[in-house]
Amino acid sequence: MMKASLEWIFLIFAILLPVINGLSIKSIDGGSDCVSCTIVVGLVEKLSIVYNERPIIIDGFMKGDSPDIICHALKFCTDDPGQAKCRLYPSKSPILFTQHVLNLHQQHSQPSYDLSTSKICQVPGIKEICKILENAFNNHIPSVDFDQDRFGSEPTFRGSSWRRKDCNDFSSAIHPGARIVQGDAIIDHNCNGIYGINSATGRSWEEEFCNETQRMGIAVLGDSISAHFHLPEQWLDANLFSSEAFEHVMFILENELDWPQLSAVTGHINVSWPNIEGSTRLFDLDHCNHRDYQNIAVNGADSKSILDIAKTLRRNPINDVLLLVIYSLVGNDVCNGHSSTLDDMTTVEEIYSNILNGLTYLDTILPK
Repeated sequence: MMKASLEWIFLIFAILLPVINGLSIKSIDGGSDCVSCTIVVGLVEKLSIVYNERPIIIDGFMKGDSPDIICHALKFCTDDPGQAKCRLYPSKSPILFTQHVLNLHQQHSQPSYDLSTSKICQVPGIKEICKILENAFNNHIPSVDFDQDRFGSEPTFRGSSWRRKDCNDFSSAIHPGARIVQGDAIIDHNCNGIYGINSATGRSWEEEFCNETQRMGIAVLGDSISAHFHLPEQWLDANLFSSEAFEHVMFILENELDWPQLSAVTGHINVSWPNIEGSTRLFDLDHCNHRDYQNIAVNGADSKSILDIAKTLRRNPINDVLLLVIYSLVGNDVCNGHSSTLDDMTTVEEIYSNILNGLTYLDTILPK
């Protein structure tokens, strides 16, 4: 496997997983930093490619140490008292495991920075890339949006995979979901591809084709399920690596490892890539409204964080048509990643308050 492929693997696991939504989650036994480190090191071992930047990794491989041992020696993984031991590569002897970790750490006791207090995104060389990704993904709005109407012209970086493509990125009055103006006889204001006049009848095509269709868009406020999170299995098993498996790696990365274009609410394209399959019929079912959708879902979102995320939803109560909003938060208020899961669950009162506040906000921006 070429060096470039390995660099993408590091980028995927060591940056995106901890950084999505601007978080680097430090939980039981090291949390996401531990997971990222172990998976990446494991793939490096299988590929037999190591870099001189981290002598401790090279030394560990030479001694036959597992990725679990190396990541414990690097201090990205820990064994917290009273917690189950998390191992991706289980050891036959816990005592032997501990001794191997201790030996490896002692032989490299003076790293160039304090690994015990570092996050994976503080590793030199990765830190700068993390910063770029953090700036790009935290706001959850299209990165390419010249008219600032929150509909972009590019598919990724919260673009048309998430909100359908803006057909004129230089006019905020033209975007999916906009009300038609004078039958859209001259300009396609709602970006559904229907405009102009039927010379035989003198009526606009929009009126002839869509007057019998209720003009309404659809949006979802949700978490990774609504965003349709999917990690290709080919990226987790070095035996399945191929050029085809990584052919669309840029697209997948820029979409935060999500596939909103194939999701239940906003699925709109047919895909048969080697690492995912899916078919949708949004366009076939409704030519008039097929571009009017917004996937406002974020991996890890809960009833509290969605209050800010919801503010990225774009709707003008006067100049846009109706919008059906689906509120879909499945489990992050309960499965929260904290060591004391029960104590950190969102309470019934908090969920009630969060949902009520969210609905109150939506009531101020949605057309009626």
